[in-house]
Amino acid sequence: MALSPDIVEFMASASANLASRHIILDSSQPRDIFHFGGTSSQLADSRLSLAIQGKKTATTSWPVPNPLRWGVGDYSVILDGNGKPGALMQTIELKVCKFRDVADDFALAEAEGSVDEYKQGHREFYTEQRLRDGKPPEEFGDESEVLCERFVIVFVREDLRPHALQ
Repeated sequence: MALSPDIVEFMASASANLASRHIILDSSQPRDIFHFGGTSSQLADSRLSLAIQGKKTATTSWPVPNPLRWGVGDYSVILDGNGKPGALMQTIELKVCKFRDVADDFALAEAEGSVDEYKQGHREFYTEQRLRDGKPPEEFGDESEVLCERFVIVFVREDLRPHALQ
């Protein structure tokens, strides 16, 4: 994957910071670059802020990427609502399961309210995403396989660091 100059600069800053903590990024990092919230810049910013604060420690993906470009231990860049790198996360757990089988503690770790709010929000989000992308109307539901990913934030862009204290 070709990295934009702002990602290269962000990764250099992250690498220098993490090296002081004896964490060495390899040349294949980041394995993924994404933002939370589909096309909503406001949702991307609010979810990024929750992740930086340590309140959001999980994310769900559907459809499950195939092939999966990252694994446990890999690093990914989370973008802000303007498409700029905001934080570097490390994947600490990956699990594929049917949506109906998503564990309650995982749903709560997404920081989107109650388990019921998580489930309803994801049903609405994935349905809207399919329609917006002009893809066949494949219904998202309890039988859909999802990727449940837990992560930790290991580096935050300097101007966003005060958010970590909220």
